[in-house]
Amino acid sequence: MIPVLLLLACAPDDVTDGVLGDTGNIDSGVHDIGGDSAGDTGAGAQSIVGDWLSQGADLAPLLSADPFNYVSIAAAFGADGSYNVQSTDASGQSGTLRGTFAVDTSTVPGSITLSQSAPYTATASGIWQVDGSKLTYEVVQTDPDYGFTPPTPATGFGSTAGDGLNPGDNVQIYRRQ
Repeated sequence: MIPVLLLLACAPDDVTDGVLGDTGNIDSGVHDIGGDSAGDTGAGAQSIVGDWLSQGADLAPLLSADPFNYVSIAAAFGADGSYNVQSTDASGQSGTLRGTFAVDTSTVPGSITLSQSAPYTATASGIWQVDGSKLTYEVVQTDPDYGFTPPTPATGFGSTAGDGLNPGDNVQIYRRQ
């Protein structure tokens, strides 16, 4: 179960062939981290960049239950393509994940790939969508591979598949801070 958690809170990797800095490509929507261009109607119509907090009922069922027992997860996605995620459990223990991310906003929801660099190297992929001050986010670790299938824009939220998962167990809601 721990690998799934790490997938949910991981940071993305640059799968955009070095185009991470593009913040407004409305022609393709690919690599659009900022989503700040007029006319952009994809997932990046409202940016993932910023500070986000998930707590209480917004926590994914997988993360709020045993063995994780998280009470909050704070995520910061930078305009430079970096991310930092800090989780806190019911006993007050916290952990931090760091890395880089790349998004594709040509679909709704958009896709995201995370390349985690700390505390260990991993890759995760999944989907995300911002609606006002709400970020819906679902990712799963793909490298190292623990046998979970990540959601895609075609399969939608709640579609992470793998041993012991129910639909929706891996869907995380964040609120913009």
